[in-house]
Amino acid sequence: MPTCNWPDCNDEGEFKAPCDPRDLSKYQYFCKAHIKEFNKRWNGLEGFNENEIFSMQHGAATWHRPTWKMGVNDKNYTSLFETAEDLYSFFKKRQSEQQPQSDSQQLPKDVREACYIFKLDAPLTGKPLKSRYLELVKENHPDKNPDSTQAEDNIKKINVAYRILENYNQD
Repeated sequence: MPTCNWPDCNDEGEFKAPCDPRDLSKYQYFCKAHIKEFNKRWNGLEGFNENEIFSMQHGAATWHRPTWKMGVNDKNYTSLFETAEDLYSFFKKRQSEQQPQSDSQQLPKDVREACYIFKLDAPLTGKPLKSRYLELVKENHPDKNPDSTQAEDNIKKINVAYRILENYNQD
């Protein structure tokens, strides 16, 4: 293993660092203590003029490396998110029990689902909503239910449902 390139250091240089911002293929090696100091001082744009920096940002931002089309299975990300109803699949997994009927069937679907998670017939507002949220968090917190594999998912569902109900009440 090479020795550390830091002046007056004879430790092993196990961490690779570039020598020159203009030639990132040449390396030098530092020990753990000195790589931290090197990284604090490193300026990857040192020696570049304004035009060179601008050309790196526009047109050559990938530093001449190939890029790939963004997306999954020939669908771009934009079309994936335009059709997403439940991004984290929190509301897709249901228990077999019947969803409580809401007083108003005019509620948006996400609000009805949040009411279902909170076991409410209609959305609460203000302090009653916060009180119900705190009750559910205390009951379902992973620290209180260490043997439950669902505890973390339950907390996530409760947090998302709470945000939905809060946002609905502000509208």
